[in-house]
Amino acid sequence: MEAAKTESLNFINLGIVLNKKGEVLMIRRVKKEEGSGGAVLEWAFPGGKQRYDEMREECVKREILDETGYDVKSIRQISLRIHPQILVTIVYHLCELNSEKQVAEPREPHEVAEIKWVKPEEVRNLITTDLDSKVAKTLGI
Repeated sequence: MEAAKTESLNFINLGIVLNKKGEVLMIRRVKKEEGSGGAVLEWAFPGGKQRYDEMREECVKREILDETGYDVKSIRQISLRIHPQILVTIVYHLCELNSEKQVAEPREPHEVAEIKWVKPEEVRNLITTDLDSKVAKTLGI
């Protein structure tokens, strides 16, 4: 019941995090999520559910730190959409690293099986659901 008080089911905030090499931060989920049309979400951009008492930028920062151990700052919102296959509202943020190194141990091993930096062109191979067109444009893919 506590989660119902603190989490807003309306928004999932995801971070498009780039390092100095231009690589994109990705996570592999412990549990694959199934969507409509046979879509399966295994690899994803880090992020998560927004709490009622926090701003979107705070949410994406908190979630990325918890999932990956990286401290980031949201630079701007790239896109907001209802995902056609997973049926949630997703807010995509372009984020920069406050430090190139992990500042903490990831705290969500029950959710994240692997953390990986990939070249932008590899994102399409990892994300098997519909990739947001504005995110693709931001990544140049």
